Amino acid sequence: MDDHAPPDLPLRYPFALGPHGTPPPVLAWARENRPVCPVTLPSGDRVWMITRKDDIAKVFTDRRFSRDLTCPGAPRFVGADFTVVPGVIFNLDPPDHTRIRRVLNPFYTPARVERYRPMIERHADSLLEAMGSGRGPADLLQVYAAPLPLRVSCELLDIPIEHRVEYLHAFRTQIALNVDADQVAAATKTTLEFTEQVIAAKQAASGGDDPVSALVRAHRNGTISEQELHGTVSYLLVTGSDPLVSPVATGVITLLRHREQLGRCIAQPELWPKAVEEVLRFHHNGVLGYPRVATEDVMLHGVRIVEGDGVCAPMLGATWDERHYPDPGRFDIHRTTDATATFGAGPHFCLGAAFSRLYLTISFRALFERFPGLRLAVSEHDIPWRNDLGQTRPDQVPVSW
Repeated sequence: MDDHAPPDLPLRYPFALGPHGTPPPVLAWARENRPVCPVTLPSGDRVWMITRKDDIAKVFTDRRFSRDLTCPGAPRFVGADFTVVPGVIFNLDPPDHTRIRRVLNPFYTPARVERYRPMIERHADSLLEAMGSGRGPADLLQVYAAPLPLRVSCELLDIPIEHRVEYLHAFRTQIALNVDADQVAAATKTTLEFTEQVIAAKQAASGGDDPVSALVRAHRNGTISEQELHGTVSYLLVTGSDPLVSPVATGVITLLRHREQLGRCIAQPELWPKAVEEVLRFHHNGVLGYPRVATEDVMLHGVRIVEGDGVCAPMLGATWDERHYPDPGRFDIHRTTDATATFGAGPHFCLGAAFSRLYLTISFRALFERFPGLRLAVSEHDIPWRNDLGQTRPDQVPVSW
C-alpha cells in the first residue's frame, strides 16, 4: 500500500502481502490508525478487524465474543464452509467446548505429543530420502512441506492415507478465497460424507487409541452428541494437515534468507525450538483468522461493535505489535519473547500447540541435517506467493542442494 495515502475503507480482504510472505502492510497501518477497522470479506460480509495484541487477547477471552458461527447472519469468508456445521468444537463456547475438548486433550498434551516424535521422524526421513535420490532442483512444497503433515496426520488419526487423499480437494476448497459459494458448499457436503465413512469405520473397529476413536467412544457413552461427533471429526479432517504446510514452507524460505541464524541452528541443534518460535511469530499460517460474533454491543477504541457483528483478530496483529515485540520485522531466533500469542488465548487456545512446535522442530532439523547445503534455486525475490487462500503460503519453493 502507499505509505503516504490511507487506504479506502472498508478494507477489502484478501490483503496484499508484504515482502517474502511477511504480514500485509495494511495490518500495521490499521494498528496505528484504525485499531477497530472495517473489512469486507470475499463473500461481501462485513467484519471488524482488531490488530493490537492486548485487544486481540480481550476478544479471545471476553465471553461477549462468541465463537458460534452457526448463528443466523454469521459472517463467512466465501460461503458455507466447515464453520456452518453444527457441533464442531471450533464453533462451540464453554461449557460445551470444554466438554468436547476434555475428550481430545489427552492426545495433545506435551507428554503425549512427545510419543509422536519417532513417527514424525520416520515420515520426514522417508520423504527426504526420496528427495535425495532424485535430481535437483525440486519444489520443496510438493516433495516435503505438503506430503509430510498429511502422512503424519493420517497416522495420528489412524485413517488410511489413500482414503484421505481422495478428499483433499474438498478440504482445501474450504480455505480457498478464489472459489464461489456453491463450490464451498459442495466441498463441505463432500467432507461431511467422508466424515460419515470415517466414523462408521471407527465404530466397526472399536478400541482405537486415536482422537477420532475417542470421540466415537465419547458419543457411545453419552458424553457428546451425534451432532458434536460428526462436526468435530469433520473439523479434525479439514484442519489436520494443511495448517502445517504453510509454516514449513514459509519457515524454510525465511531461514534460507537468514543464513547466519540457520547456520547456528545446524551447528547447535538445541536452537531449533527457538527458531520454530520465531518462525511462528514471524509467519502465522493465516492473515485474518475466522471471526467471532458479538453477543451484545461492545465499545472498543470509540467504535461501537453492535450485537451480531463479526470480529476478526489476526494473530499477526498480535505477534507484530511493536508494543510487545520490539522491531517485529526483524527475524531473530534469539528473542526473549516466544510465539505463544500465535496460538490464541482463552478457551480456544490452540489444542495442537505442543504438537505444532514438536512437528516443526523435527521438520526443520531433519531437512537441514539431511541437506545442510540446501539453497533456493531462484532468487528470493522471484518466489511467487499465493493470495487466494486463507493461509499464507508460497506457490512453490524451488530448492537445490
